[in-house]
Amino acid sequence: MPPPAPAEPRSAVPPATRHGETAWLLVQIRWVALASLIAATAYAVKVLGIALPVEHIAVVVVLLVFYNLVTAVSVQRSTKLPDWIIVLQLAFDSGALTALLALSGGASSPFLMLLAVPPLLAVSLCAPFSALPIYLLSNAAMSWLVTRSALRGETTGAAPTGLFLAFVLTSTLMVWFVLRLRLSMAAREAAIEELRRAKAEADQLVGLGLLASGMAHELGTPLTTLAVTLDDWAEIGPPEGAAMTSELERMIAQLHRCRAIVSRTLQAAGRERLEAAADVPAEAEIRRILAMWSGSRGRARVPLTASATLRGARILTAPIFEAALVNLLDNAESAAPGTLSARLETEGQRLVLTLTDRGPGFPESVLAHPGAPFLSGSGMPGRGLGLFLARNAIDRLGGRMELRNTPAGAEVRLCLPVLDRPLGPGDPS
Repeated sequence: MPPPAPAEPRSAVPPATRHGETAWLLVQIRWVALASLIAATAYAVKVLGIALPVEHIAVVVVLLVFYNLVTAVSVQRSTKLPDWIIVLQLAFDSGALTALLALSGGASSPFLMLLAVPPLLAVSLCAPFSALPIYLLSNAAMSWLVTRSALRGETTGAAPTGLFLAFVLTSTLMVWFVLRLRLSMAAREAAIEELRRAKAEADQLVGLGLLASGMAHELGTPLTTLAVTLDDWAEIGPPEGAAMTSELERMIAQLHRCRAIVSRTLQAAGRERLEAAADVPAEAEIRRILAMWSGSRGRARVPLTASATLRGARILTAPIFEAALVNLLDNAESAAPGTLSARLETEGQRLVLTLTDRGPGFPESVLAHPGAPFLSGSGMPGRGLGLFLARNAIDRLGGRMELRNTPAGAEVRLCLPVLDRPLGPGDPS
């Protein structure tokens, strides 16, 4: 298996959104701000009777409306929005807001704290260093408004300085909080991505381990035959004549079988790495695997009872599913030889394959922790991986494995999702 590719370096702060969603967000915020500004100006003039330079305010509003329309049209033709464009847009917004505040009371305007909005948008949408100019521009605008009001006698005493320091402190704390929030989210995303990568590697190892376990089970019979034959030869000597020819042919056939098993497993491992899952008719696939398992071991076929509710149901299968089912069949055969039976049915949108035997059943430790690794009732070292690998293989295909004991023996239920796809004209029935 090739080693996993090295992960790309990740920056501490996630890259800002580069797509049209960012531009549309700014356009929408600008429309809301314009509507609120028009409503506030109308209320102040008509209801409160405050004298405002409505003509000058109207000029700024018209410029903002025109600018926002141009931005909305250009966004439809743009697929990317780099940080410098966002900074320029926010700089324009900051300048327009400063002009409106200067026309509507300067430092005494109740909307003065709106100057903190552009820095917050900048640090939310751009990289930190790209947002720094907007932060400095907002503080400079605030300083200019306060100084202008002080020079015109609109504020007196320490109020201008205190107002400016309060704005700087407030904007700094808010920007710092948003930046820390972005850093926390970036760290969380990095941790989630690392967990996904580790899970993908673990899933791949589980699949390959399941294939290896299935190969070990399949190789057991031919290798045992070869070992017994060679042990007999070592004790009593090789046969002669026709008997020798027959024994050699049998041993060669077993070696060919070993090579075929290894070759098939390697091919399956390659497909497993490529995630080559197939959409197949459920009943035909289960019958094929059961027939392959019985034929490769020279045993009687496992009786399969198929429910009439199947109606051509299809499932997603992969090499790991075949290996998982073979593993479960091997375990059942070793616990209760010759008593295996299978039942296939549907329950809602799930396909349920039930394997039963007439053996002693599962130990309580296995039922308490189904599918836990290295947990077996045999007590022999190295055992207990079969159920673990089978459970993980079924989980990877979106299903689940259930174990229970019945009065007759042990029962394994494999529940797999049924694909919502009708049979095509070229599909096998």
